[in-house]
Amino acid sequence: MTFETMGDRSHPAVLLIHGMLCNAESSRAFGEYLADEYFVIMPTLDGHGNDGTDLVSAEEEAEKIFAYLKENGIEKLALLQGSSMGASIALAVYELLNAKGMFVQKCFFDGGPFFDFSHAVRKIMYKRFSKLVKLFDTDDPKSACDNMMNSGLMKFITKGKTADFEPMIRAITTERRSFSDTTVHGMTEICYHCKLPHFTEGEQRRMIFFHSNEEPAKKSRVRIMKAYPLAIFRGINGYGHCGLQIQKPKAYAGLLKKAMKEWI
Repeated sequence: MTFETMGDRSHPAVLLIHGMLCNAESSRAFGEYLADEYFVIMPTLDGHGNDGTDLVSAEEEAEKIFAYLKENGIEKLALLQGSSMGASIALAVYELLNAKGMFVQKCFFDGGPFFDFSHAVRKIMYKRFSKLVKLFDTDDPKSACDNMMNSGLMKFITKGKTADFEPMIRAITTERRSFSDTTVHGMTEICYHCKLPHFTEGEQRRMIFFHSNEEPAKKSRVRIMKAYPLAIFRGINGYGHCGLQIQKPKAYAGLLKKAMKEWI
């Protein structure tokens, strides 16, 4: 795991966790609009860079993120934000930080696939992810981008709005990356065998779950509403999976600032 930062270290800290197949750069588009008021921390998760690591579990990622915060003197977070698979990891981070006594003012989980599917379904998704990640293992970024854009899985995840995601897809295919079998298995388990930790009433009230009303991941909302009835749930129309942060990063950053300063 590697980390990038923006902004003044004396400002309140925010942690932005990217989604599957992405990296810290994926958070930069909206993170730069937070850097005027906040110290922005953006990890590249294990298995998603070229540092030779594997993504194993949300809990292991949480331990590494906590270690980084502690080593760098970060004692509290104004915001913990996670996108897609990163939202599931952010949930594990929130659990750990609470256990360690590190205060988090607000959590913003964007497009999280908080599912718990059967082993048979997870096996199917593992095979699909294994096929998808091979598109990154090439020195031809244009071909990788085109193939990602035409992927059936991407079309399903984006609900046919794949064209809206071209800037993000083009960005994450500029660099050749190899995703190990261990990482693909880890991604599958984090997305589709997601643990829902226990949170107190006070901890739940600091949690915001945000989905596009048209994305597949919203179907997990029934599960999380049952587990966290005191959390805040918000939706948006007209966008695909995590579409607002991709299409309108400045407006999305404004939404995050509002989340930190008031209930939304």
